[in-house]
Amino acid sequence: MTNTSLFEQTQAALQTEEFAITTPELHGFLCGVLSIDISYPVHNSIAVLAPDYENVVLSETLNAQLNAFYEHVKSQMIDPQLQLTLMIPDDEEIDLSTRVNALAAWCDCYLYGLANAGLQDASQLPQDTLEIVQDLSRIAQLDGADTGEEEEELSYVELMEYVRMAVLLVAEELQPIKMTT
Repeated sequence: MTNTSLFEQTQAALQTEEFAITTPELHGFLCGVLSIDISYPVHNSIAVLAPDYENVVLSETLNAQLNAFYEHVKSQMIDPQLQLTLMIPDDEEIDLSTRVNALAAWCDCYLYGLANAGLQDASQLPQDTLEIVQDLSRIAQLDGADTGEEEEELSYVELMEYVRMAVLLVAEELQPIKMTT
């Protein structure tokens, strides 16, 4: 299954069930928790992201889609070839401001995932990892003001690559043993 079809299928399943989260938010959160705990249970993620989880009954379709999505994210987080792909709309037909907002939401949920998996005090991180977390926090604050200039598109592509590699570096710093399993 391609990343695009997985993105679309997960987004459709979330919308059908009227979940108030998006695929980029779910992906960011899962990358965050898996950066610290590679065995973090998928259903804990749903419980955290859906405030009324105890009263939510997941359809068989959504449950299967979430499990497939989780396994895909987990496999990318431990891939020694560093093939992590951020699940953010990448269609250039979608305006830049929408994509920037999705990246900001992704980073925000990534940080939320780190906190939920046990990162309580970022100041205790190694300096380079702390700087990455601070950068991701600043990216989470971006708004999607778009002037449509080509330089902004290039900057966005570079920012996406920075976030992708930063996440892999943080995961390696916080859980280096996972690469050998």
